Amino acid sequence: MEPIMREHPTASPASEERDPTPRWGPRSAGMALLLAGVDGGGTKTTAVVATEQLLRLGEGQSGPSNFLRVGIEAAVRAVLEALEDACQKAGFRVSDLEAIGIGLAGIAHPMHYRRMREALFRALTERAARARDLWSAENVLLTTDAEIALYGATDGQPGVVIISGTGSIAYGMNAHGQKARSGGWGPTFGDEGSGYDIARRALAAVASAYDGRMPPTRLTERICQYFGIESPAELPRIIYGNEASPNIAPLSEVVIHAAREGDAVARHILRDAGRELARTAIAVIKRLRLQHEVFRVSYVGGVFSAGELILDPLRETIHKVAPRAEIGPPLFPPAVGALKMVLARLPAPGHGRERARSAQPLIAR
Repeated sequence: MEPIMREHPTASPASEERDPTPRWGPRSAGMALLLAGVDGGGTKTTAVVATEQLLRLGEGQSGPSNFLRVGIEAAVRAVLEALEDACQKAGFRVSDLEAIGIGLAGIAHPMHYRRMREALFRALTERAARARDLWSAENVLLTTDAEIALYGATDGQPGVVIISGTGSIAYGMNAHGQKARSGGWGPTFGDEGSGYDIARRALAAVASAYDGRMPPTRLTERICQYFGIESPAELPRIIYGNEASPNIAPLSEVVIHAAREGDAVARHILRDAGRELARTAIAVIKRLRLQHEVFRVSYVGGVFSAGELILDPLRETIHKVAPRAEIGPPLFPPAVGALKMVLARLPAPGHGRERARSAQPLIAR
């Protein structure tokens, strides 16, 4: 077992270093609670299993769980697979868990939330019932991926988180507990600065270069290699050839590699992505009236593997509006944020484990 460490160990001046352990200790000697947190998005799903003292026991992964992109059955299956993978590595079963916090992309709309809640809870109940009948009395917290990312990024304190993976969104909270979001509109008319947006712009650049409308770019060779084709002329067959469009978001990694190799077009795409993500965060900052405050802005998601190629323009743009914002990596990853959220809802000692067992399942927005 190992303690769950912060992603970024240095505390910001806006908040003192906080003890990452819960407010209370073990409920009884030798009987630690087992908790899980799940972070599900458009590319992958991550689960972490830990004790209430935040000792990491196991971590699991599976495929995407944004049901708007993969369907509800596949999304539920991904959540269960990630949980089972983490529990197996920890030496436990899913039915041994006392509580689960789950944050998923694609459930911000109440109708989508209800559909996913019903399907997920039904699957959890069926899965656990094969071992022991617990889930009718378990604590299960279901919320959005933005909510758990923010909680993990700031450890529950005021601040803003920018998520950029397959899609993109910014979400924040001020000192009064008011919350705001920007982005998250999906790939057709939103998700600026996301992996999908970067990939779409890269494909457009390759097509324009092939036509002679834009300068040549190293992206042409890299993207043709990625798809195993000889020429950009074959791209329509790849992109439009099937009823289900391919998930092009992983192409953002190709763009990042080309930018690191010095390709001007790729670097320009990433600069623009950084500015777009900053503008998404600025919309949240203004709604929460944080422009003159000291607060944390954290970033989560695969796009930020680009490092300074994305972060330099992002910092520059945000600091023009909020000069006291402290921009850095999250204190905890989103899956740990989900775990800490559900942990905070459990009864304090004195109420006893019986209270947790007798309560109705916690399914919350």
